[in-house]
Amino acid sequence: MEEFKGYAGYEPFVLSDKKTHLKPFSYKPRILEDDEVEILVSACGICGSDVHQLTNGWKRATYPLMPGHEFVGKVTAVGNLVKDLSIGNRVGVSPVCRSCGECSECKASYGQLCPNKVTTYNGVFKGAQSYGGYGNKVRIQSKWAIKIPDNIEDTECAPLLCAGITTYLPFKHQNINKDTSVGIVGIGGLGHLAIQWARAKECKRVLVVSSSKSKAEEAKTLGATDFATLEDIKTTPYLQSVDVLLVCGSGKSTDWKDLLGLIKNHGKLLLLDIPDEPIPFPAGAFVYRHISIEGSFVGSHEDIREMLDFASKKNVRPWVQKIGNSLEEVNQGLQDLMNGKAHYRIVISGEGRQ
Repeated sequence: MEEFKGYAGYEPFVLSDKKTHLKPFSYKPRILEDDEVEILVSACGICGSDVHQLTNGWKRATYPLMPGHEFVGKVTAVGNLVKDLSIGNRVGVSPVCRSCGECSECKASYGQLCPNKVTTYNGVFKGAQSYGGYGNKVRIQSKWAIKIPDNIEDTECAPLLCAGITTYLPFKHQNINKDTSVGIVGIGGLGHLAIQWARAKECKRVLVVSSSKSKAEEAKTLGATDFATLEDIKTTPYLQSVDVLLVCGSGKSTDWKDLLGLIKNHGKLLLLDIPDEPIPFPAGAFVYRHISIEGSFVGSHEDIREMLDFASKKNVRPWVQKIGNSLEEVNQGLQDLMNGKAHYRIVISGEGRQ
């Protein structure tokens, strides 16, 4: 029986301790289900979520853990009931790889919230753990394998399947458009795509907030109409100036009172990243100004198709750094991401794993 090969963490990843870094891993895949396809991975993004999982920052990692939930590849096998895909099709996969199709969430096109969903890695299906795109091949439910527009390259597409859909979905669900003033906190793997969606949606104001002025010009290139540092936002021109604030990056030093001050009365704070530590929100900022808070988790397979079509037409693309597919290069890519050197998404390129 064929073995799938890749790179996995066997214990919590510690940046300064090389013995905890990724190591070769192989496993015998479960039998291909009738509704599944097998995919030979050609490009896989290294996502911030991979770091949270590998380090066990979210306290839910199961080892050995082989990450990779934003990847592209070609279909190499199809189950007996698969009608819409065939061998050779180029497809992309997001953080969810299976849903039941029968529950209220699935029927409402929220398959990513299905209570019986299977995540692309660190999940379980029929007693077998799921392993992601740091491996050479993956088997998933066919409806979650999304055909990719011809004008989006593999390495460009991979980050769209997590960071892209994560930042696109709020624009859809909140009906963010040309009449909306948008604030975006953080110009990283998520934020640089959120800025582009705001540009593509022709939002009347796109205020980008960063810790320093070093990314001001890049923010304007991406589509920002205004730029401010975390110190600037304490001043009058920025107070209560946006309808919706997308938080794409936060940490222990984040001053949530200052960020909430950017939002107009009746506005909304949208959380797109998940820090390891609990968030200390000042309750009064919500109560006295009728501000609401909402989260958003990736998207359904229907949303991903729509997002890729929109990205294709509006030229929304991640800024990527390609790396090779050797163990050494993938470990180095993870270290670069953890050290803040990603600009803005790191993508493993090439078929096969050594």
